[in-house]
Amino acid sequence: MAKKKRQDLKDKLALITGGARNIGLAIAKELAAQGASIVLVDICRDLKTIPYALAGPNDLERAVQEISKMGVKALGLTCDIRKEVQVKAAFQQVIDRFGRLDILVNNAGVVSLYPITGLSEKAWDEVVDVCLKGTYLCCKYALHPMIKQRYGKIVNISSVAGLRGLGLGVHYCAAKHGIIGLTKALAMEAADHHINVNALCPGTTESPMLEGLASQIQHEGDPYEHFAQQHLFQDRRIPPQDIAQAVSWLVSDKSRSITGSVITVDAGWSAR
Repeated sequence: MAKKKRQDLKDKLALITGGARNIGLAIAKELAAQGASIVLVDICRDLKTIPYALAGPNDLERAVQEISKMGVKALGLTCDIRKEVQVKAAFQQVIDRFGRLDILVNNAGVVSLYPITGLSEKAWDEVVDVCLKGTYLCCKYALHPMIKQRYGKIVNISSVAGLRGLGLGVHYCAAKHGIIGLTKALAMEAADHHINVNALCPGTTESPMLEGLASQIQHEGDPYEHFAQQHLFQDRRIPPQDIAQAVSWLVSDKSRSITGSVITVDAGWSAR
């Protein structure tokens, strides 16, 4: 007898930033598999100080096609979440088309590695503005429909770098620590409207960006092994699907009493 497909998120609409590939796309597929309609938002161009290629328009188009084939509605939007006018327009387009927004996953983020003495203002801005300012702007415009509905689930993707310091990453750590502060404050502000706001902190997760970061610091060898040295589980890697499954739980009714929380998916890194 075939196993019945879960439809925990049927009739829900989820918007995922940085959704064109890797963790964002894995999250989108996990939520789509449970019946949610999906909006994928991505910048679709590279940034000057980021040492790896970001998703492009073709990646976003392919991602939308993959989601559509799962039998749910899917929409891809190109948006620079650092720009308020673009974020406002994107969220208005979502409401005009779907009439609601139930789930926001602030996944978009970038990282680079520089000693602070060599960290330019532009390199600082590109990381902090994407990771932190973008999260703030998306939360701001998601709250309007969620308050009206008296329902919403927001998951902000922080990092182990939001819990501790990492060398060569003062800008990234500042942004990711900021996401945790934003999450806790917004959880208090949104609680009266029945909106859950939580943060997720991945450890080193399999991603094409690791090769770019390794190249930036001229590291040879397996980049995952290098950046995951602090994981307690050294015999297993964290794939994007592990992050997606944690997000899936946080946006479900199974976590209805959880808000303002910070959950790690880091193979034990934060236990050190």
